[in-house]
Amino acid sequence: MALAAAVAVGLAACLGPAACSDGGTPPPGPSVNVRVDTSHVVMRSRLALGITHTEESLDVPAPANRIARARRVAAGIATVQNQHIYGWGALNPEPRPSELRWASLDRRVALMRSLPGTRVITLCCAPDWMTRLGRATTTYPNLPPTSGHVADFARLAVAVARRYPDVRHFIVWNELKGFYSRRLGNWDVVAYARLYNAVYDALKRVDPRIRVGGPYIVLQGTGSGAAAQRRTRGTEDPIVGRDRAFLRRWLALAHGVDFLTIDRSLVSPSHDPNRYPHDEQLRLTHWFGDIVTELRTITPAPVWYAENYIHPDTVGPFVDAAEASMLLHELRAGAAVSLRWRPQAVGPAGRVANAEALWADPRRPGGGRPLSVAAVYAAFRDHFPPGTAIVAARAGAPDLEVLASRRVALLVNARRTPVTAALGGRRIAMPGFGVRVVPLAPGG
Repeated sequence: MALAAAVAVGLAACLGPAACSDGGTPPPGPSVNVRVDTSHVVMRSRLALGITHTEESLDVPAPANRIARARRVAAGIATVQNQHIYGWGALNPEPRPSELRWASLDRRVALMRSLPGTRVITLCCAPDWMTRLGRATTTYPNLPPTSGHVADFARLAVAVARRYPDVRHFIVWNELKGFYSRRLGNWDVVAYARLYNAVYDALKRVDPRIRVGGPYIVLQGTGSGAAAQRRTRGTEDPIVGRDRAFLRRWLALAHGVDFLTIDRSLVSPSHDPNRYPHDEQLRLTHWFGDIVTELRTITPAPVWYAENYIHPDTVGPFVDAAEASMLLHELRAGAAVSLRWRPQAVGPAGRVANAEALWADPRRPGGGRPLSVAAVYAAFRDHFPPGTAIVAARAGAPDLEVLASRRVALLVNARRTPVTAALGGRRIAMPGFGVRVVPLAPGG
């Protein structure tokens, strides 16, 4: 609870049975009834929150007090940590055949070990000499190994697993980089399955307890096409047809899948060229859950969001509301893990390109402090960790979202204007794009 209190900039908890409104003023906006039945358990949370360390993380040169602040934020949020083997903060681990250089990856694994939670390594990308470049360079080409070097990459994966025996979760590759086939008009599922299966088999021989997942596919489509809002490229209902076809074929080819990794953005300009007002974007966050629901009909494997984005064009309350709504729908659908990519801000606080960061850049004055999105993540970790009983809850308006346990209700106002939530005799002020954690009285 300490972190949630520390980051109350973006998340105001309403305490006690009295009316809850900002500054003691009368609750604003229309009243919306919220009903919570703590006697009716509808599911149990499976959602663990985590972070992926990228180019800049807690090992940047910065004053010790700022790093310590940032570490407290990370430790108070993440129960899963992820690091890639080549790129995103780690140097080429094998610049020449059999020439293994572990220093940078050792440093990042030591960082993960210094924080609580499950450690994960993403096996990406391949040293240059294994790729079509075929040379002893370090250019971060984000290319897969050629078919003749798949066995070499599997041997590198084994070396990684043996060096870090406390790491038991491995993701094979990142966003299917280098596997797109123009001839097929889709990702080359046979080529990826060849790599995945070689790594899967090799790691299971090292230790059968190792868990291996993939394919880390970027799921396209905003889902806005369903409402006939904009029928242009990128607006199909997720999962789009070619992604669905790839996943079904890969699941049939895979030697085993311990968890399924996916990557999705709410609105990505590279997939959907349309622009959406913020309240319209929040009407699309349900797809983060709908995708999980569909995937669980085709595989029993736990679903991990290796990356997920809002892609906001501004900072402020909208980002917090969108993140809260995204996690709410992922949790309801039964997602197992949600990883925040680039959790450390890069540059000044509030930089739009990194608006979903959890803590401020420790290299700058005031660095290491929690940013407002951290409050959202802290609320989910503190109040809805895996195993939490989720009880029946609903609001009388579709743009007031509610998630409840037996102890608290999380409210998200998905509209830009204020509303008042009427819950258990209390009137709770919800500003535009507001997020609130409300303790429940005994019996709901």
